[in-house]
Amino acid sequence: MKHFPFLFLFLLFISCDNFKNNLLNNKDEYETLKKKGYDKFMAEDYDSSYFYFDQARIICNSNNPNDRIYPMLFLADIQKIKSDFNGVEETVTEALKISENSKFNSNLYNLLGISYEEKLDYDKAIKNYRLSLKNTSSEKYKIIINNNIGVIYLKKGNYPKTIQILEPLLKLDTLKHDRVEYARIIDNLGFAYFNNGDKNKAYHYISESLRIRDSLGDEYKKLAPLMHLARFFKDSITSESNRFALNAYNIATKVNSPDDRLEALDILIRNSFEIGQFKKYYHKFSSLKDSIEFVRQTAKNQFANIKYNSDKAIKEKEKERVQKERLGISLILFMIISTLIFFLIRSKNKREKLKIAYTTETRISKRLHDELANDVFNTMTFIETQDLQNKDNKESILQDLDVIYDKARNISKQTSGVKTGKDFGNLLNEMLMSYKSDEVNIIKKGSNEINWELISAEKQIEIHRVLQELLVNMKKYSKAEVVVIGFKEQEKSIQISYSDNGVGFEKEKITKNGLQNVENRIHSIKGTIIFESEINKGVKINIEFPK
Repeated sequence: MKHFPFLFLFLLFISCDNFKNNLLNNKDEYETLKKKGYDKFMAEDYDSSYFYFDQARIICNSNNPNDRIYPMLFLADIQKIKSDFNGVEETVTEALKISENSKFNSNLYNLLGISYEEKLDYDKAIKNYRLSLKNTSSEKYKIIINNNIGVIYLKKGNYPKTIQILEPLLKLDTLKHDRVEYARIIDNLGFAYFNNGDKNKAYHYISESLRIRDSLGDEYKKLAPLMHLARFFKDSITSESNRFALNAYNIATKVNSPDDRLEALDILIRNSFEIGQFKKYYHKFSSLKDSIEFVRQTAKNQFANIKYNSDKAIKEKEKERVQKERLGISLILFMIISTLIFFLIRSKNKREKLKIAYTTETRISKRLHDELANDVFNTMTFIETQDLQNKDNKESILQDLDVIYDKARNISKQTSGVKTGKDFGNLLNEMLMSYKSDEVNIIKKGSNEINWELISAEKQIEIHRVLQELLVNMKKYSKAEVVVIGFKEQEKSIQISYSDNGVGFEKEKITKNGLQNVENRIHSIKGTIIFESEINKGVKINIEFPK
């Protein structure tokens, strides 16, 4: 027990170390899931990517908001790709609640703007695009966002506003060195000029965009200028409009872009003058539209299911975390309370030992005064007043000194240290039999059957003192003629019985006969003691203590 505080500190250190290791393991797992999600995203395996990023979101316990928002950014982007725009809004809103100053906020507001744009809520789309502009310092990203704002005004039919936003971008050096974004900007600017009545500028910008995108070898990016050219020639040269629309339809089919296929078919349907051609294109349009709606609804349901399972997992994980925290707090409280109890018990034991020592010293002092002081005083008085040359006086003095010596030796034996260990049993028997006299017969039973070496030194000393105390008390007060002391070894304890045929005492007056000290000693070794006594009917005492 003396090492208990050090054990407490050790356990606390281990708990902190385990907590640190758990954090490190969680970070490693987060990084692994994040990488898997990114790799699947780049491979366009969006379902698997969504799963891994969602798992990364669940387990992330970083204090850095960017770590928590990063997987949510990809989740929203995948939902955008799958046309789950309500899901985009929900994910981005949740991410923005984590931090208003994350490095990803510009991307998040842009995704939210796209979501509102696709849901035809143009005012909210513009608001979020402007917030995206406010949160970025990247010149290139500002060009992309301004293009998005310009497209919103294009869709709203405010063509001069679109031209006002996009035209100044062409003067930026950043755009001049970025052919991809330059082609995108001039395509939208050309379509705005077309709708605003300036066909020369319109054709110049749109056809230049198509030429640049064709040289870049990106089939998907050719779709927008092809659609714009199909609309450009729709009311003037139908065959040219159909050529561009069919080209766009074939590319959209090749790159698996169903929305662009629908737009191309819509142009072909409007350009159809023959009933057979009209039915052909309309049948494709209707079938494709139904198929797209089914796929997108399935994707929404799939994401909703993943989200539900993820939220359920989060709740279970949070419940587990709370339980672990409560367990940890309970463990710490238990350790603190145990430490307090340890020190209280140790303090109590010290007080009891001091009390026992004080009681012992008081008893010794009283015995010295009662048994020796008067005898020594009377002997000294006799020596001073009597003729020491007288033979009878000498003999009397010698007898008195012999009595004083015997008493001093008895007191010394009873108060001297107790030798413990393998010889304890023999010494205990000697102590018990030392109280045998012509007036008192001491009978002991079973003491030799006890393996005293298995009993701690502390318990050996207390048992020696207790039995000695009982015999002293017997000799002084009980007037007993027979004393029987029995020993019995149980599986986990030792039993000692004491009985005599003396005058007895009232149990309520144990302290008066000096037996309270006996009780305290037995309790100090976690034992029990039961007194049975009545006046003139002797004493029975049963003691039991753990090995």
